[in-house]
Amino acid sequence: MINVGISRGHNSSVALLEDGDIVFHIENERFSRIKYDQFPFTALFKIKDFTDYIDNLSIAGLNEVTPAGEYWTQHDIYTIFVLNLNKSFCRKGFGIQDLGLDHHKMHASCAFYNSGFKEAICIVKDGAGSEYYFDDDNFCGREISSVFSCKYPADFEVIEKHVGFLLSLYIDANLTTQDLDRFSTEKVKIDDTISPAEVFEFTSENFGFHPLDAGKIMGMATYGKEDSSLPLIYKDGKINKNLFIYINPEKPDLNLDHQSLTWREPTTDFQDKANFAFALQKVSQENVKKYIYDIIDKTKCKNICLSGGFFLNCVANYEYLDGLPEDVNLYIDPISSDAGTSIGAAKFIWHSNHGDTTIRKQNTIYYGPEPDYNNVKNKLNKNESISKVNYKDVISLILKRNPVALYQGRSEAGPRALGNRSILYDPRDKDGKDVVNRIKKREWFRPFAGTVLHERANEWFDMRGLEESPYMLYALNVRKEKINEIPAITHVDDTCRVQTLKQSQNLHFYNLIKLFYEQTGVPILFNTSFNLAGDPIVETLDDALYALRNSNLDYLYLPEIKSMIHASKENKFE
Repeated sequence: MINVGISRGHNSSVALLEDGDIVFHIENERFSRIKYDQFPFTALFKIKDFTDYIDNLSIAGLNEVTPAGEYWTQHDIYTIFVLNLNKSFCRKGFGIQDLGLDHHKMHASCAFYNSGFKEAICIVKDGAGSEYYFDDDNFCGREISSVFSCKYPADFEVIEKHVGFLLSLYIDANLTTQDLDRFSTEKVKIDDTISPAEVFEFTSENFGFHPLDAGKIMGMATYGKEDSSLPLIYKDGKINKNLFIYINPEKPDLNLDHQSLTWREPTTDFQDKANFAFALQKVSQENVKKYIYDIIDKTKCKNICLSGGFFLNCVANYEYLDGLPEDVNLYIDPISSDAGTSIGAAKFIWHSNHGDTTIRKQNTIYYGPEPDYNNVKNKLNKNESISKVNYKDVISLILKRNPVALYQGRSEAGPRALGNRSILYDPRDKDGKDVVNRIKKREWFRPFAGTVLHERANEWFDMRGLEESPYMLYALNVRKEKINEIPAITHVDDTCRVQTLKQSQNLHFYNLIKLFYEQTGVPILFNTSFNLAGDPIVETLDDALYALRNSNLDYLYLPEIKSMIHASKENKFE
């Protein structure tokens, strides 16, 4: 039985299951090269490489994100696309489920079914989820956070839900904040607050970045300090509505009338922005941590899943571990963005339709297509050459302070490079951040990551009880005695975004790190995503060659064919 899930909207993606197992998953941006692409058509077409037919299509994501709306049929354009891939693609009895009003449930579904837990509590927090209706006619707002009790095969009971009501859109209806009480229920709280994740988005946009580049605010926050002149971000336990207000009802924005918020001026100092980011990061993670711990205390559940875009904040994720009861198991969804909801939709329908109680713990997120190495030589320019190499040759280049791109295997799902689409470097170089930033053309203040041999992780990082960190979801404290040994990946706050690696998880990458360890005593390689600033992570070999040609990068390692592409550049990029 073949199930396909679609996530429409930003971070659009497609997931394909065979008898409940993930066979393929990818975000459309990897093909279109449009960051956060919201239309998954190329990815949909790509499923034909993995199956000759499908039995079921489930659609997640906000249902208003359709290029041309609904046609004269009962189906939206995504369903029509699948139905027309070829005449026999959708088998007899083909089913379609639109889960557009279950956004948070699809986040929870992705996390729960991949967690390996038999039952769990799933907490979901993101910028804004599905529309929420009190009844068939009364629109109440959008999901801000949700808590589900999850059990097999497909029991997702709402424990509590928070819905944000945009009051300014309903002035004509003569609604007031008092009217919100009549929409609220014992389990669903409705008010006119804003979600913490959305505040990061607003701040990111006001700092001149894309709203979904909120991770940059996290990196900037570590350069900030306490500033008593800043207004309160939280007031009475909620986002301060006098600071974050809807100046335009259709587009929430920061209230820039506040005297301390002047960063749109040309003379704005970086420190002013960093101080605000620091305050936002600190108070947000404190409030969300308290919320998580309150849910643990309320439900008495020992298995906790976290999903939704807010939980890609690896600094905050590390704080949740501090003080976590020893008997509580925490699973954070590595595909917490909306890209994961295609997996959630496909798995939810599979388990619902078949009553399947099989637990399938996630042990990889290398879900993308395999590389195509045909005619590699014919793809090269006149200043590029290819030669046979081994691990020793690659490490020799890195030891000479040459960044090397690693391209192999099926691409990683989610936003982190985990050794199949990575740029590698020597973590001991005190100038390493500058070297790699020049290649990627990215902001100087952002943190870098390291991949460490699993068996050596505790010697270098304070794992706070974690057995492993295979998906780079935590910014871990570097042990004090090791900070000066890995300056290239130690952030200003003495943390590092860490991927732990076992040989069984990625053979070639593991062997490279092991050889580096044998020669240097450091069981870690600097690991950052293989892309240029503003671009998605590379997917195809052509993408990799584009990044090679448009940067200071000279070396591209293809371990599966034991080859290195070298680009000789007489004039280095500035």
